[in-house]
Amino acid sequence: MNDMVLTQHLTFVMAQRHEDEATVLAQAVREGIRTLYRDALIEAYLLGQVPRETLLKELGPEQLEEVEYHRDALQRDVAWGLKNA
Repeated sequence: MNDMVLTQHLTFVMAQRHEDEATVLAQAVREGIRTLYRDALIEAYLLGQVPRETLLKELGPEQLEEVEYHRDALQRDVAWGLKNA
């Protein structure tokens, strides 16, 4: 996404919410850090660096279940691919 598009998006959000640029940018930073933290936490869990209980506490049972479902599905796919290679 280029700078012109980002500026247009920022202007649109400001107009829709009737908020100033600083308020919108502060919210964007907060949301971005939440997303980055969540992604880093999931990666650390999948690498065995963070216990399951931490993910459960931080993300809740539904998101933990989703992460484990995707992990298990990928493992099954890899095992199937190696078996049929």
